[in-house]
Amino acid sequence: MTQRMQKRWMDCHDMTLEQASSYGRGLAEMQRDIMFHIGDLARYCEARWPDTHHQAWPEWVSPGLIARAAAVAKAYPKQEDRRHECTYTQYMQVANKPDRHERLEGIIDKGQTSDESRAALTEENNRPRWLLAVDVNYYLHRWWYSGAGVEAAMGVAQWIQRTVERLRERGLTDVVCAFEGANSFRKHLTKDWEDRYKDRPQKDPELISQLNLVRDLLDGHGFACVSQEGMEADDILASYARQFTGKTTILSSDKDLRQALNERTNMLLDVEWLEDETSGEMIPDFKWLTAREHTELTGIRPDQWTEFQAIMGDTTDGIKGAVGIGEKGAKDLILEFGSVEGAIEAAKSNDDRIKPKKREALIEFEDKLEVTRQLVTLKTDCELPQNTRI
Repeated sequence: MTQRMQKRWMDCHDMTLEQASSYGRGLAEMQRDIMFHIGDLARYCEARWPDTHHQAWPEWVSPGLIARAAAVAKAYPKQEDRRHECTYTQYMQVANKPDRHERLEGIIDKGQTSDESRAALTEENNRPRWLLAVDVNYYLHRWWYSGAGVEAAMGVAQWIQRTVERLRERGLTDVVCAFEGANSFRKHLTKDWEDRYKDRPQKDPELISQLNLVRDLLDGHGFACVSQEGMEADDILASYARQFTGKTTILSSDKDLRQALNERTNMLLDVEWLEDETSGEMIPDFKWLTAREHTELTGIRPDQWTEFQAIMGDTTDGIKGAVGIGEKGAKDLILEFGSVEGAIEAAKSNDDRIKPKKREALIEFEDKLEVTRQLVTLKTDCELPQNTRI
């Protein structure tokens, strides 16, 4: 083969179709292999010589080409990951997809060219955006305390992956997995209070290990994993609900997140996997909640939810609220007066619609209202990564 090949030139004189076919296949395979070789070398050099790795390449080579090759090599790190008889372009097209190997097999089954697989991917990317925003901390803690122990991380990761696969069949396009950031700003707000925010014992070291592991597992599946210093997972989720340009579904049963419900955001409270008696297939039972359903169930609109929470408090998070006023009392006050300030002003005016003990509780609560509202109100302005496509 090399007899016809010279530097930047090939002798095609008197070549037969059979010979051309042989050369064509060989050259195409060489091109694919060389791009992976460049990517492998680039990854090695960057790891081995982080400050001078660029010296491994001639000055005329595009840094962008080297970076793209390294990214593709990282997506398929093992030799067996590169078994598919696809073009390098097709490897690159799906490199950021968690199901990239299944996609490559689909490309082979359909006999698609690079242009055809690109067109199919473009059509998929042009679908209306739908983001699943997952409260990973909530479910990892739930699995841990239900007895899953050291199996919690693996169980949650597999559960989320199965859920995403089924929702993709319904049009899901994006996924983000939210985690707690270090040093919640809310704890600082109540550092001088006797009843401090989330004043809990230190976490079991193994639980912390499971939280780290589940993040690694989900990241390995190709899902965007997001946390931010000073913010909680709920703040990340509420920020995506406010800022994402398409539809958002929050996967969580945490009632704090109901304030994020709106015409573009619903909640998936849970997913139970049930075995079909006939086929034996595991079928998901999705438990949805919309803003309208929430209002019908509770009588309180999502935009009033923080007012309700501020009065009632939250014993789980150490938020005291107005002393002696529980869920029903808080609901009645918000429905009657519309806001905490409205209820407090009515209490100060000795409004007969409020019983004396509740008046006293509301008046005493006024000094803590500003901070309490900050405790129960989720941030919606977090800086968010946009690499959520699946």
